[in-house]
Amino acid sequence: MLTKNQKTPIYFDAEIVDDSPTSVTGDEYDSEQVQQAIAEIDSSITIFRGIAQGAVLAGFQLTSTQSLYLAGSVGLFPAVIAGLPVGASFAATLCYLRFENGLIPKITNRQKLAIGVTRTAMLAASSWKLTGDAQQMDFIARGSFQVFTQQVREFEGIPQPSQNHFGFLLGFSVCAALALFLFLRKK
Repeated sequence: MLTKNQKTPIYFDAEIVDDSPTSVTGDEYDSEQVQQAIAEIDSSITIFRGIAQGAVLAGFQLTSTQSLYLAGSVGLFPAVIAGLPVGASFAATLCYLRFENGLIPKITNRQKLAIGVTRTAMLAASSWKLTGDAQQMDFIARGSFQVFTQQVREFEGIPQPSQNHFGFLLGFSVCAALALFLFLRKK
């Protein structure tokens, strides 16, 4: 190769250096390439990967919320803990969509998008089930508390509280006080 002002050619000597500790034979390389091509093309493998990831994450989700219930945590906190993996998985799935000059997104990696959608659907179903169970436990606990207090009252012989019309009397007295205030103000 000569440039305009050069009279003698320049020759480059290069050597390929492989620093990897393991070497792969031609047959192993071909086998790995075939396996990778099959994994990328076969959609059932993609679905199984999504199901496997969703099952593992749903197991962690179930374990963490049940541990919170055993520790005595009730209310919104376990529901939020059950919903966090769903939100994180949904956000990770959205990373495979690109919005370029329009409302319709382009998919950057179909295989990973399918895995993310499957994983998100499984986590959402698990979160819905855990939240529904928590609401059912709360309903049962509230009902059993009323039954328990009724049984204690019957056992100890405590009479039922009389039904009073406190709300009606309070409302009537507020209206009467307001009418009296307006009447005295006119005078």
